[in-house]
Amino acid sequence: AAQRRRVRMEMARISAGLFGDFPLSDDYKAWREDKQFQIDYQRLSPGNPYSQDRKWAVREFVKLSNDLPGDMAECGCYEGATAFFMAQASSSGTLYLFDSFQGISSPEVRDRHDRSDVMGWSKGDLSSNERKLRSNLACFKSIDVLPGWIPERFHEVAERKFRIIHIDVDLYQPTRDSLEFFYPRLVEGGIIVMDDYGFLTCPGAKIAADEFSQAVGVQVLHLPTGQGVIIRHTTS
Repeated sequence: AAQRRRVRMEMARISAGLFGDFPLSDDYKAWREDKQFQIDYQRLSPGNPYSQDRKWAVREFVKLSNDLPGDMAECGCYEGATAFFMAQASSSGTLYLFDSFQGISSPEVRDRHDRSDVMGWSKGDLSSNERKLRSNLACFKSIDVLPGWIPERFHEVAERKFRIIHIDVDLYQPTRDSLEFFYPRLVEGGIIVMDDYGFLTCPGAKIAADEFSQAVGVQVLHLPTGQGVIIRHTTS
């Protein structure tokens, strides 16, 4: 089995070399051996091999935040795969979920990359089903789903404090709205994980994050997964 796996990996490397610079990660990473994670991921995101590493990373950040007080929130939750792993890893608090379930809003000019080979978004892309999300998360008790366009329902949690926020809304304005609302409500040491920060397909999300982080004087940690991370400290 180990030899077959190595052969498959080498064939993938050869293919990547022949057809371009598509990145390949090293094999034999321990997190890939978590069988239950793989089972859950395949059930929640069938046919999508591209975001396992991001789901794992968010779950690890939730574990890191478990020693902090406060709740959790996710802005843009699609069918609930990331929310599942957040709730699974959480030891306390409520997970608040915000999504229109109507896909993304109309992209602005800054949401479009100037390279013609980079895919652009259209209004309604990534639409999802609230019923499907609720079904995927039915095993968890401490989840509150707040359907609607961001930020129209944020006021309902304005009095809460948060230890971790996941932002996955792809575009400039909802990313900026999410950061401006939730960052002041983070507890000391609280974490914001932005799913879209390092993707060429989401330039507006990166612009929003960079503008906001500069305004409040914090750094964005750019992960090789494409995620961006902000941690709130006492001086910000």
